This record gives sequence, C-alpha cells and structure tokens, in this order.
Amino acid sequence: MMIFSKRAQADLALVLITFIWGSTFSMVKRCLEYISPILFVGLRFWIATVIVLMCLSGELHRISARTIGRGLLLSGLLLGGFVFQTIGLRTINPSYSAFITSLSILLVPIMGFLLFRQQPGKRTITGVLLATLGLFFLLLQTEELKISSGVAFTFACAVMFAFQILFLGRFVSTSNYRQLMIVQLAGTALMSSFIAPVLETPFIIWNSMFVFYLLITGVVATAFALLMQAWAQRYTDANHAALIFSLEPFFAALFAFWLLGHGLTAKEWLGGMLILAGILISELSIQRPD
Repeated sequence: MMIFSKRAQADLALVLITFIWGSTFSMVKRCLEYISPILFVGLRFWIATVIVLMCLSGELHRISARTIGRGLLLSGLLLGGFVFQTIGLRTINPSYSAFITSLSILLVPIMGFLLFRQQPGKRTITGVLLATLGLFFLLLQTEELKISSGVAFTFACAVMFAFQILFLGRFVSTSNYRQLMIVQLAGTALMSSFIAPVLETPFIIWNSMFVFYLLITGVVATAFALLMQAWAQRYTDANHAALIFSLEPFFAALFAFWLLGHGLTAKEWLGGMLILAGILISELSIQRPD
C-alpha cells in the first residue's frame, strides 16, 4: 500500500481544489444571467457558512480574538477577490478570467519578499517565471493588447487572492485552521450582505440550473475547497501553493469547452504545458536545495 507524505497529500489536495475552482468559472458566468454579482457572492458564502457550521460548530469553543481578527482580514481579501472576479466575468469569458486570476502566482512571491522578506529559492523563481510565460501564451489571443474594465477588475481580483494566499500561509501555522475558516466564510457572507445594496441594484431570477450551480459553488467550491486549502497550506509554502493554483486556467479552459463550447488553441495548450513545467521545477526544489 502506497503511503503519501503530508507534503504529497497537501499537493494532491491543492490540485483537487484547483480543479474544482477551474470548473466554476463557466458556472458563475451562466449564473450572472440570473443574479447580480455581489448578491451572488453573498449567497455563495452564506451557503458555505451554513455547511461549515453544521460540520464544525464545536470548533468555535474558546476561539481567540487573534483568530477572529485574522479571519476577518482574510474575509476582506476573499470578498474583494470574489467580487472583482464576478464583476469581471460579466464582460470577459471564463477562460480569460481564470488566466488573469492566476497572475497571483507572480504576485505571491513578490509580495512575500516586499512584506515579509521571504526570499524565494532559485527553482521557485524559475518555476514562477515559466508559469507566468505559460499564462502569457494563454492570454495572448491577438496582436493588439487591450485592457477592458473586465480585465482590470479581474486583475484586482488576482491581487486580492495573492494577499489571501500569502496571509493564510502565515496564519495557519499558529491558528486553528478550522476556526479561521469559519470566521473567514461568515465574515465574507456578512460583508457582502452589507455592501450589495450599496454598490449594486440586487436582482435574482430563480430556476433549476441557477440553483444547481449556486449549490455547487457554495458547497463544493467554497466550503469544501477553502477548508481543504487551509489544511493543505499547513504542509506547504505559499509560493508552492500559488504555483499549483496556476493550473486553474487550464482546468477552466477545459470546462469552458465542455459547458460553453470554447475550444483550446495551440497557444493555450502550450501555455498549459509551461504551467505544468513550472510546477515540476518547483517540486524538484523540494528534493534538492537551491
């Protein structure tokens, strides 16, 4: 019987999370035909909060003020990331949204160095550069590069998610990760409920497809995935987690083809392979010191 190390289990968990998140871009795109963006984020996180509380209600016993504060900081970052991403999805296709979101792989080590003086290893830097080159091929569809409002919102999402990955990686080593996730989810749900009527005109049109996709994003892609992410990042560093998350646009492109009929070009396949190469090089840095 093969026994995987905690590091290997964490990597497999992060790949599964990335697959789940990649699958939801097309689902969210379809949902936005029936609901306003911030209201969608709020419902998604309220569903996730209820599910997590049903499973982990006992974890709130003796929760510390520090954990609450950390969870609320993560809530603000998650809220910003998901709101910017969801607004961006109104005007750009799911594959592009996933590709731009994954620019966080470049931002995590940069922010880690600027904020905490975390020096990334040489192979980590090489892996990040390769993955970034892969993202370039995925994004470059025409000779003319234009930055639309959807692209700008989605880049802001990448910044928020990079901060969330970085701070979560620091917090889970000294905080109860289950308590941290409960506060993070509940805080995001509450914050979105407050800002939705201020920043948009909320609307919702109920139908079976919308309800199904809402439950998938709330239960699987939010509650399950964020809990697994918090567990996994106890056994790996933020830079490596960010590299694995760079697979997200590759999975998103596959689901965009399946759900929406968007095909992969040769450049997109090349980009996906470069991203995989970046992750492989990062893995080699675990086996041998830089």
